[in-house]
Amino acid sequence: MSKEGFYNLIFVLFLVVIFLVAGIILSLAFGLLPLATLFSQMSYWFYSHFLNQILWVIIAALLIILAFYLIQEKRQYQREELAVSQKTSFGEVKISLNSIKHLILKVLKEIKEIKEVRPEINLQKTGEVKVNLHLGVEQDIKIPELSEKIQKKIKDYLLETSGIELKEINIHIDKVFYEVTESKMPQQR
Repeated sequence: MSKEGFYNLIFVLFLVVIFLVAGIILSLAFGLLPLATLFSQMSYWFYSHFLNQILWVIIAALLIILAFYLIQEKRQYQREELAVSQKTSFGEVKISLNSIKHLILKVLKEIKEIKEVRPEINLQKTGEVKVNLHLGVEQDIKIPELSEKIQKKIKDYLLETSGIELKEINIHIDKVFYEVTESKMPQQR
């Protein structure tokens, strides 16, 4: 069984358990299943035969093992860094989103009008890369011209250095830095 098939099986089992528990709770809430009947039925299932008890112990142990496995998988998934994967004639090249972020920061360092940068790199399900740039810029700049310049430079540089063609480069001007000069400051008496 493939890993994806295994995850799908776990998902289906989880849904079955959730629906079963929800059904029992709703039955109890609407009085369709009296609580005494539920307890007597469960008591019978658990204690009527020694084999039933062994079966429930095995089920509980498997659920505990499954829970620890899922916790371990989640930790491993968090450790794995998302990457853009490209096929070449010799194999596969993976470029991490963190590497893409550093390439973008290198380009933006060269643009003197930018005072502050916070890039967000998103890998879409289709494998395309979307970039959101949160910028702080100098005062008195032409934002549309600067935005176009930034988008072109980043797109060209990433395509040239990594072969990655960006789907979108969205620019958000979050701050404008104003320089206060002494001649414009009010005189204090």
